[in-house]
Order: sequence, then C-alpha cells, then structure tokens
Amino acid sequence: MNKQTFFLLALMVSLGARPGAAQSRKASSPAATPAKTYYLVLLKNVAQRQADVERLSTIRAGHAAHLQQLTREGRLTLAGRCPGPDSALGGMYILSASSMEEARRLTQADPAVQAGSLTMEIYPWEKQELGRRP
Repeated sequence: MNKQTFFLLALMVSLGARPGAAQSRKASSPAATPAKTYYLVLLKNVAQRQADVERLSTIRAGHAAHLQQLTREGRLTLAGRCPGPDSALGGMYILSASSMEEARRLTQADPAVQAGSLTMEIYPWEKQELGRRP
C-alpha cells in the first residue's frame, strides 16, 4: 500500500466513511440521502533548488491566506499538512465545489501552486450519509 492510498483510507476512516457499509445500507434503504461530492486535493512538495527563505516565507503566507479565504467562503471542509522530513505529500484538504473544473480553478489560485512550490492532484470524493444504527 503506497502512502497516498494510506492517507486516503485514513482520511475516510477519520471522517466516518466506510465504503462497504455505505453500499450495503444504500441498497437496503430506499430513502437514503444522496451523496454529496467533495474534492480531495493532495498537495505535493516540489524540491526547492534554492533555500531562499524570504521567498518561501512569502509563498507560505500566500498559501495560508488562500486557505483562510476558502474557509471564509465555506469551501474548505477539512485541511491539514502531512508532516515528516521525507514526505512528498505536503498536505491535503477536502474542498466543496460544484464541479471538478471549479475545484481545479480554486486550487490553481493557490500562490504555492502558482509559484511551483506545490503540485496538486484532485479526486472527487462522495460523502455518504450513513444514518444511525437501530
């Protein structure tokens, strides 16, 4: 199991998503709530050629401001970094957007992505409402 798969599974478990349980309940419950699609954004670190601390500080501040703006707009559901000195995965977040194109546009507006400090991968993710157990 690679690191990305591990992170995706860990994220799903932490949010209470259980694919097998969601599918079996969906089949047995005709009044199941339709799934809402979110977008899982993986931000990967790009090796920096120069250790220009001032430039990196500016990029990070812009990245943080971008995430804060997405939060104020109600688009950022969950976000965090993936710590570790050898981690190629810098961070990830769940984005509320109307389409993959909108998710891509919002992520490409990140100053760290624009500067080439982070690259992005976006995956659609459906949140299933599992309801309460009897």
